[in-house]
Amino acid sequence: MIETRHFPIFDQKPGDEFVQAWREHTDSTGYPELFDKVSTAKPHNLADVHLLSGEIQVKTHLREGGSWVPCPLCQPNSPKFKLGRLAWFPHELTVLFIGNDCAKNHIGEDYRRAEERFSQEAKCRRYIKQWDQLQQRLPALNHLVKELLPIASALETCRYQLDKDASGFAGFLHRELRWSAGAITVTVDSGLRDQHGRGILEKRDLGKVQGLEFLDGDGRPAAALKKHLETLEDIARPLPEWRPEDDPATTDEILKRGSKGVAALKKLRQSRESIASARRFLDAPNLMLLERWAQYGESPFASLEFRRDGNRVFLRSETFEARHYSNITVPKDLYASLPDDGGLDPLEEY
Repeated sequence: MIETRHFPIFDQKPGDEFVQAWREHTDSTGYPELFDKVSTAKPHNLADVHLLSGEIQVKTHLREGGSWVPCPLCQPNSPKFKLGRLAWFPHELTVLFIGNDCAKNHIGEDYRRAEERFSQEAKCRRYIKQWDQLQQRLPALNHLVKELLPIASALETCRYQLDKDASGFAGFLHRELRWSAGAITVTVDSGLRDQHGRGILEKRDLGKVQGLEFLDGDGRPAAALKKHLETLEDIARPLPEWRPEDDPATTDEILKRGSKGVAALKKLRQSRESIASARRFLDAPNLMLLERWAQYGESPFASLEFRRDGNRVFLRSETFEARHYSNITVPKDLYASLPDDGGLDPLEEY
């Protein structure tokens, strides 16, 4: 028979220092339920529970006989679980270490709400700590976006000219190439004969078309970068002071701004990579590959001229869908030096 403990002294939610000390004790001893002022007696009013920790896997090898932890919700006098969470029961004024499965069964909807609240508060704490990192990176991030903008604008200009001259061509070519991620394979005569004297055909890889992002109808890289600048302007503003227990509006603001700010690093990296790739579409060797493909009967082209000469790109195409013609002037900014990815390293996790 295990003796239970009862400490109805917590009229307020315990702070981070208490929880951190409990974590250290649990990690070093394997006895989360024996930390100072943690109760093990069964609570009677389970309403409005607040979770104080994430899931903790107890190190049972540190416990006598490798025993599991008694669950105060259903089995306070004998071993029951090894995966649980620290929780505060405001109506009982107690703090207990409770088993995950038991809590879901015995507390029900209040436990689900407690999990959601804990998750939001954990995100807020993480965003608040990461906000300083983001603000320190602002000069590098602003420089990155401003250096990318002329390249992105040049891409949009080229795509606008192509769509104006040869409406539908980009979409048609994108549909033909995206299923293979740009890889072009054709069937050719191997020069060999089978036992019946028939020619043996083989598959040959012609190459891979680069820069399919240029053909994507949803791609507006300059507009996307301008949105990123708006996010960077928001990062320059501090997050509000936060009291999770009585300020849901502030919690919502931190969640929204924090999520958007942290996601900006990944989105900026994707934008940089997409711009670097998209401008390769108009490279002379890339267009020559498309012309070679058109010489095979398996291509969708009856005829194709697509070539680069200096800052001019000439297109004349006939397909089963339509005939297209275009003469694009390539802005010099398209091939400006690509800025490095300074500031885009992942943030520290907390």
